Amino acid sequence: MLVKSSEKTHAPEAINMAKSEPFVTQAKERPENQAINKVTAKQEQVAVLSRWSIRGQLSQALAQTEHSEVTLKQMFNALDKLAKQLNTQAATDIPQVMQQANIQSKVNLLQQLAAQPGSGLNKQLKLASENSLSVRQLNANIDLISVRPHDERIQLLMGRSGKSVILNLPANQGEAKNLEAIQGAFDKQEINVELGRDNRLLFSATKDQAGLLDEPWIMSGQGIRVAAGNPISVPLEEPQNPLQQLAKIAESNSNIQAHRDKIKQVQQQLKTNLFKIQAQRKELASQLEQIEKAASAEQNSQLSDDSNRISEQMFSSGTNNIATIMAQANVTRSIVRFSLY
Repeated sequence: MLVKSSEKTHAPEAINMAKSEPFVTQAKERPENQAINKVTAKQEQVAVLSRWSIRGQLSQALAQTEHSEVTLKQMFNALDKLAKQLNTQAATDIPQVMQQANIQSKVNLLQQLAAQPGSGLNKQLKLASENSLSVRQLNANIDLISVRPHDERIQLLMGRSGKSVILNLPANQGEAKNLEAIQGAFDKQEINVELGRDNRLLFSATKDQAGLLDEPWIMSGQGIRVAAGNPISVPLEEPQNPLQQLAKIAESNSNIQAHRDKIKQVQQQLKTNLFKIQAQRKELASQLEQIEKAASAEQNSQLSDDSNRISEQMFSSGTNNIATIMAQANVTRSIVRFSLY
């Protein structure tokens, strides 16, 4: 509780209790050596506001990460239940009509769960962020890595950007070497290339370079991959995510073993993404904890400094003791309240 005084001060300069000062009640007139450094005060205010801003951003990112983690766990558990149901049947069995409809329904629900705005997942079921890569793959009919008996020189013109890539593929060169040559050529355009599970090339680029993947490419050159050297349009497709691949299996009504294999594959990808999200959550939580500790330590230090300064003023000559005691009581109350939280 605040300490109140019933004594009336006779000094002409009565103490004005400023509402804007949280801890210390100060006199209107100050000795020059006690004047507040306005520049320092402003810098401290900016630092406090910056810390609050960073803490808010971290809290928001942490909440989103936690929600994404929960979403992935729900999807993994739902697939686990589906796998257990299929394990009661022979591997070569074909799902009955009702069972097929049930599988499709469950997969559709999982796709909706992943696609909801609050899931925090991108189309590849990974944690969405501003720095998420844009991923495309070549049409299934385009093969750039298999061994060919002739030297080939292929030019890929990337949409309307005017940028192009030249691929030099020697005769009888193995797939690994062809892939390495393709990766080196696309590195110059800041595009990453890797081989997907279905042996199709996957191209990924950051947000700044994503435009190079948004339009069809024009392929021309010499070699049997390019018929008579005539330019052809090469469409780029967004790869199917694991759930879309599972839906395709269910739609084709493949045997039970095909469903099991795909579910296992999807779960493995979900688990990999889950580990990454959990690592990010721990990192965000650690950063937030450090900021909280720093803020608490700074506040405690500031309160102690204020208390010590006022205590010194109480025993100095020419000080309005009544007002100083009241200010000291306010600071002491703040210290007690701070220690209780």
